[in-house]
Amino acid sequence: MKNMIVIGAAVFIAACAMPQGGMKRPGGMGLFGAAAQPAQTVQFVDEAVEVVTDPAGMRVNINGGLVGYSPVKVPVRRYWRGAPGSMVLDPVTVEAQASAAGQCDQSGIFGAASTKVLSPVRFNMAACAAAQPAAERAVKRMK
Repeated sequence: MKNMIVIGAAVFIAACAMPQGGMKRPGGMGLFGAAAQPAQTVQFVDEAVEVVTDPAGMRVNINGGLVGYSPVKVPVRRYWRGAPGSMVLDPVTVEAQASAAGQCDQSGIFGAASTKVLSPVRFNMAACAAAQPAAERAVKRMK
């Protein structure tokens, strides 16, 4: 019986001397830290956005930064904004820049109302070609 008390005391002292780092749970201190702190929520959503232009090879910007030349598929991180209970995802701004005469810059805002950006995002760079000659004629008349 005396030996059991000595062994129990030794185990207790050894357990107290053991570093506690191995017993911590993520998100809190010690064994019960996770219950004491609320769980963290995801603050962003990662999506893959593909941009296709006709013709190919146009310079593509997403949210104001160059991501490459079409066709291109890039990851985009969208952050949640607003007060808890009424949070919305940032929209994604996509722009394709024209590279030749008869083409126009094309752009759009996608993922409004926290919806997923539908891929691929397609731009016809010559969609403005019909309106351009009329504008050119108006400029010539002004001269």
